[in-house]
Amino acid sequence: MNLLQPHKLLALAVAMLALAGGYWFSSQFLGAPAATRNVNLATVTVFPASRPLPALTLIDQDKQPFDFSRTGGQWSLLFMGFTNCGHICPMTMAELRAIHDNLPEPVNVIFVSVDPNRDTPEIIRNYVRRFDDSFLGITGTPEELEKLASSIGAPIFVDTAADNYIVDHSSAVFLLDRSGALAGTITPPFDPARIAADLQTIM
Repeated sequence: MNLLQPHKLLALAVAMLALAGGYWFSSQFLGAPAATRNVNLATVTVFPASRPLPALTLIDQDKQPFDFSRTGGQWSLLFMGFTNCGHICPMTMAELRAIHDNLPEPVNVIFVSVDPNRDTPEIIRNYVRRFDDSFLGITGTPEELEKLASSIGAPIFVDTAADNYIVDHSSAVFLLDRSGALAGTITPPFDPARIAADLQTIM
């Protein structure tokens, strides 16, 4: 019977500890662990690997610069819309409030206004606080918003040619992992209880 020499046993132990540490780090800070990404989820589509977002110049509801490193190591739910939206946006925001309230772990809810021409930081702040004081509202220049939309696969269209102009946007909600990278999508119709259950599994 061949026994490993002590120095080989030590090397093997170090390698196993490194592997375990890497798995723990990825599960805590880089998103859902690989095993979680393979489970059957009812409402959330989780990508095989999270996709980092590009560097962007955005501002929040308090006129402060915003980047996705400010998510504070928490998972985030991001929705792109505008405050003059008649039905889809307020309904989605109310559903995000219900999801938020059904989760035992805090998550960020981020509303991105794609209509910076009308949606000032003050208007955005008042809008998101109608749903929850903890919700964050952000916006940016049309160019920066287009970069964000392209990076997450959320097409937007804003035609400011007329006074009562057209704004079109994705109705999906986007899941960001603890590092602020794109981890998955949630498409309507939304069932807050089932979504919350899926998110608990992922988180």
